Amino acid sequence: MSSFSNSSMASVDEGRYCRCGNEALLKTSWTQLNLGRRFFTCRISKKMGGCDYFLWYEDRHPPQANRVMWGLLKKVNAFDEKLKRARNIFILGVVAAGLLMFGIWKLKPNC
Repeated sequence: MSSFSNSSMASVDEGRYCRCGNEALLKTSWTQLNLGRRFFTCRISKKMGGCDYFLWYEDRHPPQANRVMWGLLKKVNAFDEKLKRARNIFILGVVAAGLLMFGIWKLKPNC
């Protein structure tokens, strides 16, 4: 499972500002240790000259909540993989049917 964060596009109600003077961005952690936990960070990436501002928005979730969220996230990811495989199989079926129809059309005798 990869660890990434999801940005909240809405402005932060709390009006927190990072060291650059920009309004901080509220993100959500998707790591196993801090799943669903929100935090403030600099709106500008460090590569683009932003600062390394970081502040947890809320306290850590209870362990039971983390287990439930992690289980749900695994189910969503598994469903997404099944959906992707089903789409690929469908596309292959459509292509195969098209090739078959084209082959039949080309091989049929002209009367």
